[in-house]
Amino acid sequence: MNNIFKTATSDSTPGFSQTSARKGLMAFDIVLLAFVGLGVGLRCLWVGKRELWYDEVLSVLLSSGQKNAYRLPDNAPFALSDFKPLLAIPPESGVAGMIETVKNVVKGTLGDVHPPLFYLSEHGWMRLFGNGEAVLRGLVLLTSLAALAVAYFLGRRVLGQRGGLIFTALIAMNPFFLAHSLNLRMYTGMVFWVLVSGWAWLLLEDRATTLQVSNSSTLSRSVAGLLRCLVALSVTAGLMTQYLFAYWLFALAALALYLDRKRWFQHGLTLGAGVLLFIPWVAWGLRQQARNRGEALGQISVEGGPLQSALRHGKDLAQTVGDHLLLGQLTAGMLPVADDIKPTAVAVGCGVLGFLVVCVIGLYRRRQYRILMIGGLMGLLPLAVALGLDVLTGTYTLGFGWGRSTIAALPGCVLIVAAWLDRGTGRWREGLTVGLLVVYLAVNVGDFGLRDRQIFHQVARSVPETNEPTLVVMNTQAWGHVLRSVYYLDGAAVDVLATKPAELPAALENALTAKAYSTVLWLNSDYPLWEAPKTDAEAAALNAQTEAVLSSRLVAAGPAQNLEGTMKLDHFTLQVYQPGDDA
Repeated sequence: MNNIFKTATSDSTPGFSQTSARKGLMAFDIVLLAFVGLGVGLRCLWVGKRELWYDEVLSVLLSSGQKNAYRLPDNAPFALSDFKPLLAIPPESGVAGMIETVKNVVKGTLGDVHPPLFYLSEHGWMRLFGNGEAVLRGLVLLTSLAALAVAYFLGRRVLGQRGGLIFTALIAMNPFFLAHSLNLRMYTGMVFWVLVSGWAWLLLEDRATTLQVSNSSTLSRSVAGLLRCLVALSVTAGLMTQYLFAYWLFALAALALYLDRKRWFQHGLTLGAGVLLFIPWVAWGLRQQARNRGEALGQISVEGGPLQSALRHGKDLAQTVGDHLLLGQLTAGMLPVADDIKPTAVAVGCGVLGFLVVCVIGLYRRRQYRILMIGGLMGLLPLAVALGLDVLTGTYTLGFGWGRSTIAALPGCVLIVAAWLDRGTGRWREGLTVGLLVVYLAVNVGDFGLRDRQIFHQVARSVPETNEPTLVVMNTQAWGHVLRSVYYLDGAAVDVLATKPAELPAALENALTAKAYSTVLWLNSDYPLWEAPKTDAEAAALNAQTEAVLSSRLVAAGPAQNLEGTMKLDHFTLQVYQPGDDA
């Protein structure tokens, strides 16, 4: 592939050689721009390809401002039409009503584990464009496109114009970032604020920039002041987007000391201002979140001895780096589906870590010390901080959510790879760069092109088109499961019974006694989450009891359907029951 861009260095005519070289570089630039455009096009093409998954529908509920109005009845069916409005902006009376709804968005996040900025932004977006599946992801998609624009300017500042294009193309096609560019969550926003603050910091601190205040001019001081404000506001926005953005603060502080340690006090004030603006939320909102969701850290803690803990930390690091730089969200669907750590992803991650080491050594040998330091501080330092804190606290946040909690490290790691491709590969630069971009394209197609998530669309197709009473039965009360059924199912005569697995047989018996349903859809979740059976045998026994209740009154209409999506929470079995001929 490198021959595509190979220049005519053997020609004896200097003018011809220089012209050929320029044409080769121009062709390479066009290919890089084509991959950037391809990344944009894939985002637009796939924005509505998959139905909302568990966390995404929670984002809709929180952004609508009606999270505190969500209350499931106790072991009794509820009318689908009563709950569907909870996933849209509620009716309001004037400006006062709008203000009250915005307040409810903030109040709703007090029971969540994330700060409110993403939900407030999405709330405004929903007001303008509604709550359609693709429309809801539109703001995240636009944020990712803005991040690509900033990535180019940051990459150009560090690597020059062509290096900036390589960096932007890699970010555009990176499977992990592309997947989160189509995910109705706050992680694309984290990357955006990392890039904005990093770019502004480099403009401010780089001694080579024309904005260095050496002549004490009013213009230079004003621009420097604006850049400091941009850094501070980006820090505040990042922390209000996701708390683990704090890992990035260590990178910003280290960058300031490396690039311009003489003005450490001014840099400290800049970062301090960003943190200070975040303090009011810490004093009011974060304090209440910690009280309401104190169990959150316990969910990412694992008991075990020193050796087991060390192995888990190593696996977390390898899998996270593998996800960030190669696998993207493919890891979520790997076997064993029920486990967070996937052996295949860990093995691939070890290879990716080795590749990163090669990049670092290559840049070091080429004496690209400044670039190596910037990339290392931006990418490797946040990972090291996360790993160190995990070791000290006995938790495993580094690999939580298949690496999305440490997505702030992604731009810096990609910058190292881009720098190596641009400065450390010599005549192989074009071929290796295009080769990696083609690999990224293949992974993206393998993820979005070959894997789909249409579970509740399939359930919706099983709902009768008539207005005859229909009951959807679920062995789970988990928010994401129940709300997805509410979002995708329609019908004025549809009721939903969502209970804990152990209580479902009795609740179903009561529901069928109280009302005659013409159709019952038994949607059995493999992962009910809340109060799930502790063993497979217990789960099988409860399922048998539920099926016995259904079979005593109704007849199975055809074989059961296995419904699967992209993650373990997407695994369901659907069985349709209807009255028999003698009913």
